[in-house]
Amino acid sequence: MISLSEHPWMGGLFGDAECTTLFSADAELKRFLQIEAAWTRALGTVEGVEDAEAVAKGIEEAVIETQVLRGGTERDGLPIPALVKALKGQLGNDALIHRGLTSQDVMDTSLMMVLGQVAELLIGRLKALDQQLAALQDRFGAARLMAYTRMQPALETTAQELIGRWRQPLPRLLSDLAHCQTDLRQIQWGGPIGVRDHTNADKLGVCFAHNLNMHDPGQAWHTDRTIVLSVGGILSRITIAMGKIGKDIALMAALGPEQITLVGGGSSAMTHKNNPIKAEALISLADLASSLQSGLTRSARHEGFRSGQAWALEWLILPEFCVTSATSLLLAGKLINDLETFGAVPRHF
Repeated sequence: MISLSEHPWMGGLFGDAECTTLFSADAELKRFLQIEAAWTRALGTVEGVEDAEAVAKGIEEAVIETQVLRGGTERDGLPIPALVKALKGQLGNDALIHRGLTSQDVMDTSLMMVLGQVAELLIGRLKALDQQLAALQDRFGAARLMAYTRMQPALETTAQELIGRWRQPLPRLLSDLAHCQTDLRQIQWGGPIGVRDHTNADKLGVCFAHNLNMHDPGQAWHTDRTIVLSVGGILSRITIAMGKIGKDIALMAALGPEQITLVGGGSSAMTHKNNPIKAEALISLADLASSLQSGLTRSARHEGFRSGQAWALEWLILPEFCVTSATSLLLAGKLINDLETFGAVPRHF
């Protein structure tokens, strides 16, 4: 798949290397090995197997070629069967590698781990943006500008009021992200059909979670994608809030330099223009997020005890959704830094 975030030059506007790296092949493989090692340690603890720690360390240190997982995914539809085969081939201990897990357990637990990292990134950027907007209020707050309602000029107001509306959703987003972080610290474990077939299932689940510094929800959630939808809702709201900032600035720019001027935004044919490029990009990202949210909602309908098609749709959508939302925050911060003038000089009566 082609992503503008990683494009050689389009990535200059839409790129977000920090978020994209979280979903890289190297990062994902590291999580897979960490999860498999945590499971082996849990089996060793619960079943009293002495060499479990040595096997777990071997898993963590295993060298797995990307091409092995690529070929395995093409053949099996996902990378875990090839990963497990490679681990068993290197370590030669079938009894302590992956026994009682299924591929979705590994991949969903990895998903929770990376989404937790994404949430941390978003929280940091939201806090930084709020500080930028507060500084913008201090700098331009008294400036006068026209308030628009239903795309028509309404009454004169101040930049302080408009920027305050940009800041308004941020505290709730931060609070919801913090709560979501707690929910994301949960393992996935159910085995082939989600029934946790082990005589000490409760103890095993708790031990597995503890080894990953996570918690055990007490049951598999293979077909219950509530947590994924909750994340998608927050991602959508963040991107919409940034789109609001972009739309307002684009409207101001349409009124001319007496309302707002920005760094950059040159034209190849009209040198006098000051196009609101980053503002327009924020609007595009918000519109993209709406489409991604719709697709993610559809992907949550899993048939039977485990789904292949719905789950694969989630894979296609969720990483792009995370990067889209993170990029919107990154871009909003850059846009605020680009503001040279904002609103008209206050009038004295």
